[in-house]
Amino acid sequence: MKIWMTLTVVAVMTLGCNRGAKHCAVCQRDECRTLAFRMVLPDGKRMETCCPRCGLHYLAVHHLTAKSIEVTDCATGKFIKGGPATFVNGSDVSACAAMEVRRDAYGCCAVKGYDRCLPSVIAFRERAAATAFAKEHGGQLMTLAELTKVIE
Repeated sequence: MKIWMTLTVVAVMTLGCNRGAKHCAVCQRDECRTLAFRMVLPDGKRMETCCPRCGLHYLAVHHLTAKSIEVTDCATGKFIKGGPATFVNGSDVSACAAMEVRRDAYGCCAVKGYDRCLPSVIAFRERAAATAFAKEHGGQLMTLAELTKVIE
């Protein structure tokens, strides 16, 4: 079961990446369909971000409550309602994080950068799948309501 779950997650994340198709409304990264987050804002505008962390950050910064939220189920790559989903916050998987070394203006010293998408937030329809994923990759299981309280 453990190997099957790992292979499934890796396959869905690898095959689901649709680089270049859309850009995250918050961090401007290419969106990876396996982590995408959709919401309908109070004014009816639809918005899509690369991951739940970016979407929830947007809502927190703008003091908004979305009319609806959909997240991508990591196990299947399909959109599901955000409310009943189980999230793994802070695993060792960071699918949309930038892996680049930044230099200062003189080109000599590495500058530590802040990555909007870390730590990762990964959604699952089935709590059992989230539990198996967290057992292998670490992280804390959370509900959408719990996540909303900790993401700034």
